[in-house]
Amino acid sequence: MKLTLKLREVMKEKGVTQMELSKKANVRQAAISELCRNEREEVNLAMLTRIADALNIKDVSVLMQFEETGE
Repeated sequence: MKLTLKLREVMKEKGVTQMELSKKANVRQAAISELCRNEREEVNLAMLTRIADALNIKDVSVLMQFEETGE
């Protein structure tokens, strides 16, 4: 199993662009892009909190899910 972020899907649902989220959450746009593509190995909890706040998400589990890795 691996933990993946559903940030791209949540942003699409809320009609928010990477640039808008970057400004609202005070997170580099490049970091938002990496999170959307699930290319980051580590995620800072403070950054995840700012993203959730900017997207008006009260339950952070909306942003994450476990996926089977096939191993």
